[in-house]
Amino acid sequence: MVSIPNRFYRGIVHGKSHPKFRFVSVDTVADFKDNEGNWYTDSFESYADYLLYDRNNGDIFYGVYGSYFIDNPRSSCKITETNSLSEAIHIAQEIMGNSIIETSDSCSTQTT
Repeated sequence: MVSIPNRFYRGIVHGKSHPKFRFVSVDTVADFKDNEGNWYTDSFESYADYLLYDRNNGDIFYGVYGSYFIDNPRSSCKITETNSLSEAIHIAQEIMGNSIIETSDSCSTQTT
């Protein structure tokens, strides 16, 4: 597995090798605090939000999510979270049996 530097990333893998998932996605996520002081995990809306994230709130990591076929009651589920972009991409590709396609905006190709 080739090591990829951690950075803002969004990607998707389509394939027919998994009987339940239409696709698997990788998204850059972090812990955020709401107005009431409660913590929750969510993805970044944009590369700019990623750059503005206060790292004192915690580490940035990667979520791997599976999107079910239409006939399932839930539309998606979290498969795993990891601190390594390389590992997240590898997991997504192994599940679906295809290469991932990056869908991040064009400004996100810089490494941090």
